Amino acid sequence: MRSIFSMFAKSPFKPLASHMDKVRACVDQIKPLFAAQLAGDYDQVQSTSEKIIQLEYEADKIKNDIRDHLPQSMFLAVDKRDFTQLLSAQDDIADSTEDLAVILRIRHLANPPELKEPMIELVDHVVMSAYSACDLIHELENLLEASFGGAEAEKVEKACHQLATYEWEADKKQFILAQKLFSLDESLSAADLLLWNEVNKKLGAVADKSEQIGKTLRIFLAK
Repeated sequence: MRSIFSMFAKSPFKPLASHMDKVRACVDQIKPLFAAQLAGDYDQVQSTSEKIIQLEYEADKIKNDIRDHLPQSMFLAVDKRDFTQLLSAQDDIADSTEDLAVILRIRHLANPPELKEPMIELVDHVVMSAYSACDLIHELENLLEASFGGAEAEKVEKACHQLATYEWEADKKQFILAQKLFSLDESLSAADLLLWNEVNKKLGAVADKSEQIGKTLRIFLAK
């Protein structure tokens, strides 16, 4: 793979967006992964999990290339620490998605019908949050051109607030799923209960790290 370092000549946000594209490709597989799981199609769970793991590996290669070649001074109205925080948040989204893939491969989890609706609602909301974060990263070039001000800054600020709302709503859906899950403790094995709870946590982590991207961009706007 050509080193992404050459892209820094124009803007450090270009390689960041390239990394986010690969993170988004990981997120693209969350809905298919859970569709297969809830349908009891464990062969498809295995196949989709393997795809996520490969995509996360490719995202890691881009991330490492960025870190290896990140200039000591970026000569922009962006603190290097804030830039690396954005990269770390993106990486965490991919990592949490990979964690989901790994958990669902550990064993053929039971699929109580009571979990289906709250699970689908949480998955849909988490994916929407991650996509919103992806879109924000692709606004950075326009934000830079606008010198982090004007109508573009207002647009990004509004999107960051919306992302925070998505994360708050995801927290509520996580709680509902947890309530439903632990109400089934007598009908689920201890292993299934434990692993489904971990799935719930990892879905929440995707939303949390997506919101972190919005928080960091608001730091950009405040400086």
